[in-house]
Amino acid sequence: MLDVQESTPCWVDVDLDAVGNNIASVKKFLHSGDVRLMAVVKSNAYGHGLLPVARTAMTRGADALGVTHPNEGIALREEGIDAPVLIFRPLLPGEEEDIVRFGLTASVSTVEQAELLSAAAQKFGLRTPVHLKIETGMGRTGFLPETLKAMANRLFSLPGLEWEGIYTHFASAAIDSSFTRRQFQNFCGIVQDFAIKGIEFPLRHVCNSAAALLYPEMHLDMVRAGTLIYGQLPAGVTSPALDLEDTWSFWTRVIHLQKARSGATIGYGRTHRVRRDTVIAVLPVGYRDGFGLDVQRRPAGLLDLGKVIAKIILGYLGHPVGSPYVSINGTLAPVVGRIGMELSCIDVGNIPDIKVGTPVLVQVRRTVVKDSVPCLYRCQVPSHSNSGPEMQT
Repeated sequence: MLDVQESTPCWVDVDLDAVGNNIASVKKFLHSGDVRLMAVVKSNAYGHGLLPVARTAMTRGADALGVTHPNEGIALREEGIDAPVLIFRPLLPGEEEDIVRFGLTASVSTVEQAELLSAAAQKFGLRTPVHLKIETGMGRTGFLPETLKAMANRLFSLPGLEWEGIYTHFASAAIDSSFTRRQFQNFCGIVQDFAIKGIEFPLRHVCNSAAALLYPEMHLDMVRAGTLIYGQLPAGVTSPALDLEDTWSFWTRVIHLQKARSGATIGYGRTHRVRRDTVIAVLPVGYRDGFGLDVQRRPAGLLDLGKVIAKIILGYLGHPVGSPYVSINGTLAPVVGRIGMELSCIDVGNIPDIKVGTPVLVQVRRTVVKDSVPCLYRCQVPSHSNSGPEMQT
């Protein structure tokens, strides 16, 4: 771990070399020079930092960048990044002029969006690249096949639009292979119908990280990789073909040490009772930082439901299952009591040499960490202004 000021209560350590190595590993896995790689840098590059990751991605072989919102694409352009940038979400009326002015690529899900983009392109005397989004089962955005068929002549007669790509989004690539294959077949059928009519798209893409690993036959012209470049495999997916490196860690420090007698209770609701004399360390992190947060999913079946109920009962009886731990001085320490908004407690009674200021490695949800938490970037890849570690906020 790199040194930071002892007065820094929390920080994120981002390894840009690891990001670059992961991108190179994914590129190697694609193995065909004809398959492009889009590095997905939405949500502040999954909490890693939009600009540093985007620069690293393009340096290490990515062919394009993907973001959700136009302001993310504009931020890339204003920092001199001229790579192709695809905006995933539909545009609000009024955003189309920025798309054209900054040379971004829009996803088109309705004729109305296409008409606004066409008008903006004509206003600036430019041709703007667009990708046609097809809804095949995600149920979110994109043309329904029957709507697209009815609107095709109107859509493709609009001036100023360069139909660079066509794509869809898989709903459950890592879970439901039959549904994924059905989505793919529907997508290919639409592309084939267009080809018969003489309408070709240079970039066809359907694969996210999970699909890229599980269905290599679906790579087509480009793959959209997010999870993989940040050193993680999608849930439920294993891949011995990829050698991924961890890219991100969240650190905090002990801000207070509190002696606790046997029988004392800790935190809101007095949910934890101390069973022996110990020492409690207080950390300046909580659920506001994404600590202890988990996505609540609907149980997949009766067995899954039974597990959820059992965990609730055991927790009520004082035997929580899956309680979070942190790492301090290389040793795991349990979190005790309820995690607060900005303060949490850990039991360090059996760990020597703990003092105020001792660094603590904490597992938090990357994409909800506050922007005010500084990032410490480590890299050997030259960036816009430096080539070494730098603390940024």
